[in-house]
Amino acid sequence: MMKYLVFRFGTLTLYIILALMGITTIEQRLSARQRVLASTTEEEANRVCVKGSAAVVTVKDGNGHGSGFLVSQDGLIITNAHVVDGSPSVVTVVFQDGKQVPADVIGFARGGVDLAALKIQNRRNLPALSLAASDLPKVGYRVFAIGTPLDPDNRDTCTQGNISRIRPDGTIQHTATLNPGNSGGPLLNAQGEVIGVNTWVGISGVVDPEGRFVGYATGGTGINLAQAGAKLKSFLADVRQQRVSPVSTLPQHQEASVETISLDGQVINGSLAESDRTLPDGSFADLYVFPGRAGQQIVLEMNSKKINPFLILYQIVESSEGKKPEKIAENEDRGSGDFNSQIVITIPADGLYLILASSSGKGETGSYSLRATNQP
Repeated sequence: MMKYLVFRFGTLTLYIILALMGITTIEQRLSARQRVLASTTEEEANRVCVKGSAAVVTVKDGNGHGSGFLVSQDGLIITNAHVVDGSPSVVTVVFQDGKQVPADVIGFARGGVDLAALKIQNRRNLPALSLAASDLPKVGYRVFAIGTPLDPDNRDTCTQGNISRIRPDGTIQHTATLNPGNSGGPLLNAQGEVIGVNTWVGISGVVDPEGRFVGYATGGTGINLAQAGAKLKSFLADVRQQRVSPVSTLPQHQEASVETISLDGQVINGSLAESDRTLPDGSFADLYVFPGRAGQQIVLEMNSKKINPFLILYQIVESSEGKKPEKIAENEDRGSGDFNSQIVITIPADGLYLILASSSGKGETGSYSLRATNQP
C-alpha cells in the first residue's frame, strides 16, 4: 500500500513538474513571438519613415512654410492650397538633404478642395511616393505623417498613429501628431503608400479678454485631419488634363481673422492706432495667436521707440461656457531703463494662446515690432 501511494504521489509530482515546464515553455514562446512582432513593427515603421522622407519637401514662400511630397519622378509635388494661397508663382522647396530648388505653382483644386500642385522643372529620377490602390482606409489602421512642423529645421519629422474616424466627406481623422507646418505633407499607410494629404487648418473662434468674439484663427483644435485619397486622385487627374484653377478656390471667411504669429523669431511690424480695439483703460491693442505645445519655452518680445510696450499672454481655455482666455503672464518693462516688454514662459498645455500687444499709457499710438521664439 505504501509503495502504491509513493508511486501515485511520485507520478502526480511528475505530472505537475511537466505541466509547469510546459507552461513555462509556452510563455517563453509567446514572449519570444511578442518580441519578434514588436521588432517587426518597429522595422516597418522605420522603413516607412525613411522611404517616405526622401520624397517629402518643405515648401517656403517667403512668409512661412508648409510641407509637400513628390508624386512623380519628374518633379510634380502635391501640397495644400492654403500653403501657397497668395504666394508668388514660384516658391522654394527644400529636400531632405537641405538642397533648395525653385518650383512653379501650377494650379489649385476646384470646388474649394484644399489641394495645390507644384512643379520642379527639368528634373528626372526624383524619389516619389505611390498612392494606395484602395480609397477606403479603415478606422484603427496604422498611419504615418511626415512633414516640417513648427520650424523649417524640423523637416522629415515622422509621427505615427491610427485612423480614429472617417468623416462622411471622406476626410480622415487620425492620431498621428500634426502641427503648423505639417500642412500639405502625406499621410501614409503601413506600406508607405499615400492615403491622404494632411491638412492642419482647424478653425478656432477667438474671444478677447472681455469675452467679445474677435475672429477666427487656425490651429488649436487638437484634431488631426487629412484630405481623402480619392480627392487627391481626382485632383491629379485634373492636373494631368490641365483642368486646374489658376487661383485658390478655398472659401474665404467673411468674419475677421486673428493673425497667427509663428514661433521662429520672424519679426512682425505692427502699429497701434485709434482704429484698433480699445481696452477698458483706454489703451489700444492688437491681438495675435499661436498654437503651443506643453513644455515649449517661448520668448515674446515687443519693442518700440514710439510707445511704452505692454504684453499679456492668455491661454484659450475651452469649457462648457465656450472658449475663454485666461491670463498666464504679463510684462510692462524688460528691466531698469528698458521700457520694452518681454515674456519668457514654459507653455503649460497643448492648445491655442492669445497675445495682447498694447501700451502701458492711455491712448498711445505708434509703431512696434513683435516676435515670438521657441527656445530649444
